Amino acid sequence: MSSNFISRLAPTPSGYLHFGNAFNFLLTYLLVNFHDGVLHLRIDDLDGPRVERTSVEDIFIQLEWLGIDYHFGPSGPDDLYSRFSQQLRKDRYFNAIEVLQKAGHLFACECSRSKIRKSSTSTIYPGICRNKNLNFLKDNQTWRVIVPEKTFVCYRTLTNNKNYIDLTTGIGDFVIRRRDGLPAYQIASLMDDIELGVNLIVRGSDLITSTGAQLFLAKCLNDSFFPAAHFVHHMLMKNESGKKLSKSSGDHSLKFLRNKFNRPTIVYQQSAEILDLPFEDIQTLQDLIEVFRTEMIQKNHLMGLDD
Repeated sequence: MSSNFISRLAPTPSGYLHFGNAFNFLLTYLLVNFHDGVLHLRIDDLDGPRVERTSVEDIFIQLEWLGIDYHFGPSGPDDLYSRFSQQLRKDRYFNAIEVLQKAGHLFACECSRSKIRKSSTSTIYPGICRNKNLNFLKDNQTWRVIVPEKTFVCYRTLTNNKNYIDLTTGIGDFVIRRRDGLPAYQIASLMDDIELGVNLIVRGSDLITSTGAQLFLAKCLNDSFFPAAHFVHHMLMKNESGKKLSKSSGDHSLKFLRNKFNRPTIVYQQSAEILDLPFEDIQTLQDLIEVFRTEMIQKNHLMGLDD
């Protein structure tokens, strides 16, 4: 395994962080720490005016509570807005979109979400506008990436195994420029990761199709760096009814847990338990680090992360 991992925490300030975010942060931190790597904080605030400052502040509050240090990134909300915001990098995203458009990888789409739902029995875009040759300069439409039939992309796991994603049936012709004119998540995330030199990405299993989309975009942009990255897709954290945790998950929010328990011991212990680590004696982040390191060294224990 590489000992030169560069990774990132990439929260979206769309509400208060929850236990699922904490688990992702801790796992990323543990892997980077174990490999003596570098950790960035990248806040995905591309939505600009719709991003609430309270949500941004919550990110820094909870990271401090969890004790997670990062090497590079904003020190607080004001530093984010002045030096690190995605709003400051939009030209880079638009330039990449322009390259893709000129190379013939994109098409304009006038379909609304309701029209797509009525036209397809699945969540995959049915290709309604792919061959219409709509004018890219028209307002109030999305731009989509052409994903040919039987498109498979390969990603590397933590131990250099190769897994494949069927992009055609997994995501289809995905949006790269939103109806409001903003770059979509896939291109912004990709360009940020390339710029930061990220070669280890830890994300939930619900984002496997995003991994595929971003690898496909990298190929279309003739980028050789991003496809060499390692990916970990961990299990999703769910509530009592079996639904994925969301930013509105009241009693699962880190703000709620912080007010209830004061110390983050319960978060460390539950994260360790999910990772199949001995958790009963864990009280501090350092305890979690030592247990994780011991298991990795003694057992080469990947805890189901090589997916």
